[in-house]
Amino acid sequence: MNRIDKWFPAHRHHLYILCCWAAANGCYLWQTGIVLDGESEKYIYQSQQLLATGSVTTPNFWLYATQILLISASTSMGAGYYGVIAVQLLFNLLAVRAFYRLTGNWFHKNAALAATLLLILNYPMQRFNTHLYTESLYYSFTILFSAFLLQISRLTFRNIVIIIAALAIISVTRPTGILFVPPALLYLFFRFFNMLKQRTKLVITTAAAVVFLFFLNLALGSGGEFDFMLPYRYEQIICGVPTVATPVTIHTAENPNSVYGLLYYLTHNFSQFARLAWERSLAFFGLIRSYYSGAHNALLVLMFYPVYVLVLAGMKHWVRRLPLQLLYIAGVVLITWASVMLTCDDWHNRFFMAIAPWLFLLSLPLVSRLFQHQGQSSAAEGTN
Repeated sequence: MNRIDKWFPAHRHHLYILCCWAAANGCYLWQTGIVLDGESEKYIYQSQQLLATGSVTTPNFWLYATQILLISASTSMGAGYYGVIAVQLLFNLLAVRAFYRLTGNWFHKNAALAATLLLILNYPMQRFNTHLYTESLYYSFTILFSAFLLQISRLTFRNIVIIIAALAIISVTRPTGILFVPPALLYLFFRFFNMLKQRTKLVITTAAAVVFLFFLNLALGSGGEFDFMLPYRYEQIICGVPTVATPVTIHTAENPNSVYGLLYYLTHNFSQFARLAWERSLAFFGLIRSYYSGAHNALLVLMFYPVYVLVLAGMKHWVRRLPLQLLYIAGVVLITWASVMLTCDDWHNRFFMAIAPWLFLLSLPLVSRLFQHQGQSSAAEGTN
């Protein structure tokens, strides 16, 4: 009995998290089962093509290689789609644990627990664990990578290899994974390269920018169903939902699906871009949709609008105490937001859910202070 009395206080948060995670994901799986329609069909078909021919139908699908390879491996080994869901749930649990450890290193343990439970109960994000979409692994990988990056104390060769490999895997899980490259490089640059000469810093920055633009250009020109100008011709706020009946006339470059094509569009159609960027921003951060139920919209408002207030209230703490960590986290949020302004927002808030964990983390300074104050009050009462 004494062993239990000693073990439980030391591990109770992990037990709460595990029980909540198991219950929540059990409910998600019970509610929807394994989701095989929608985008799942696309990745199932590409996995079948890969097994039959050794390749995918068009090069752009290599940017979703992780999910396609996972489905191919699971079905060929006889585990079927259950194997895919099992892998997704495993990485999700690892990501939840990593998120708790990261937040617990910086803030009060109870604040870290609250943020982690909120992450688990974030149904619009966690429901993808039961889908054969790319989102489940993508969200988990980005959390695991970010938690690792923000907690390394030395930039060893081993850590460099892990960082490069992780960014590569994220970028072929979803093409938006490449958006994590600039914030990661900025964080590493200011965290570990302070002693370098200015000329060396300039060379490194220029080389990194060139490499990033090169791979971004490859992603934009990967072919298949991708058309970067389509959301502008039909003035889409939500991807795939035109707001005009006929396409509008815009000025485009000869190759619009390229970095040059993007710059050409911005310089020749700026008024349209500015208007659409504002409307997409409202959809992105506003979250609510006309086609959602009232309960669904209320859940989004209650879950995220108070978080926005807490994020703003905690900015002074981040700037003063964790400025480099803020640089990375804010970079992830801002570059994801910028990508939405340049393209369109998702029907199901999937783009926003990629930054949801980091908004929860940014909201913690005030929450942590409240728990610390409560602890000090309890201690004071105990001494009286």
